[in-house]
Amino acid sequence: MPCLKTDVPAPDELDIPALKAKYLAERDKRLRREGGEQYVRPTGDFSDNYAHDPFTPVAERAPLVEDIDVAILGAGFSGILAGYHLRKQGVTNVRNIDHAGGFGGVWYWNRYPGVQCDNDAYCYLPLLEETGYMPSKKFSDGWE
Repeated sequence: MPCLKTDVPAPDELDIPALKAKYLAERDKRLRREGGEQYVRPTGDFSDNYAHDPFTPVAERAPLVEDIDVAILGAGFSGILAGYHLRKQGVTNVRNIDHAGGFGGVWYWNRYPGVQCDNDAYCYLPLLEETGYMPSKKFSDGWE
């Protein structure tokens, strides 16, 4: 399938070493000297922050009782893509199961003002050519 964007170079026109250098330079801007030590394990009242969903209240319902071919644990980036690719292969009896009240994974949980994709959206977002969608900017806003 051809790329929908007209100014994308052909694969043999790409300067791979230059691209690697560009992405390393962008990565180096985000790296912090303290590495994993920058994170603090939550304790006390904050420790169960993800034990409930602040965006979708739990609604009592009868359990789902069904025979399925595939149960996908997670409805984030990977779970959605797994379902998509299974469907392309003809496997349609699939269920995504997630703790959250909706799809999106990290994008479901992180909704703070100004949240943006930290990867180049043209590379990060799946299925752009299949859907005909082009992100509005290189580092997409969370809603997008």
